[in-house]
Amino acid sequence: MAVSEEEVRSLVGHRFPSGTVSIEHWENVLLSDTTGSAPPGAGLVHPAALFHAPLAGVGLRIADLFALFRAESDEAVRAGEYLWELHRPLRENVAYRASGEVVSVERKQSRSLGTMDVVGYRIDLHDPDDGSLVASTTSSWLVLRSG
Repeated sequence: MAVSEEEVRSLVGHRFPSGTVSIEHWENVLLSDTTGSAPPGAGLVHPAALFHAPLAGVGLRIADLFALFRAESDEAVRAGEYLWELHRPLRENVAYRASGEVVSVERKQSRSLGTMDVVGYRIDLHDPDDGSLVASTTSSWLVLRSG
């Protein structure tokens, strides 16, 4: 069944469940290793954590995003863009508060891919002590439509 543009546009403003996320030392070492770099040291977290930690903080998996965006199949979704903003360094073993929402939906037509929705969301990580913004990730996904 085709997903209407109105149905997908209604996702703008959808709030993700709030939660917390922390990056343990072992996880930081593995993240750093996957990028071919040494851990930053002094308890600082490698920025690559912003790929998965914000989603974990709001209790979502990639598959949950696919379902929310009404993807017709796993093959119908492509990663779009990622913007990571570190307002100050992330630290190991700090339980950051996470909150986020769907911020945009745009239906587009591509000669090679056909109809697609570009769905954007933002997740913020806040300091558990004073609530200040520590990091933000803004991401978009391309959701291919068959009709």
